[in-house]
Amino acid sequence: MISQVYLFVKTMIKTSRLVTIFEKPLHQAALVVAMMVVFSLVDLVMPHSNSLFEVNAGTWIVATAMMLCFVILNSIVALRIEPIIPYWSASVMFYLALLAFSYGWCFLLSGKHIDEVGSIRWLWFVLTMVYMVFFTIARSMKRIIDIANKQDEKLRGEQ
Repeated sequence: MISQVYLFVKTMIKTSRLVTIFEKPLHQAALVVAMMVVFSLVDLVMPHSNSLFEVNAGTWIVATAMMLCFVILNSIVALRIEPIIPYWSASVMFYLALLAFSYGWCFLLSGKHIDEVGSIRWLWFVLTMVYMVFFTIARSMKRIIDIANKQDEKLRGEQ
């Protein structure tokens, strides 16, 4: 069952031109930066009530959400990539660059440091740990499914 789902997802991913565009971590990070800029500028224009979050915390929340998008997109694309070491190292470097850009962009728009807007620092720490776990789970799932497919081929005598 799992191998059938994997094959279905693999064929869906192969046919999509969008996946080939976002196969590189640079393109994923560029998409996230563009969305972060657009959504944070929209957030500045929107009216806010100060009862739920700190004043000017919206840009920090948007940046955190966009970094979560990068984590999910990067982990999903990792299922398709075969030479994983170069992809992994580039992904981590772009994630760190994304953290630095997010910090600078949010400080520029809000005028507040990360410690002044609540628990965003802890959210970023947890998000970094989640990124490592997601990536490990995605690669482990792919490895297990590849082993199961090889065993299936051996049982059928196709190898």
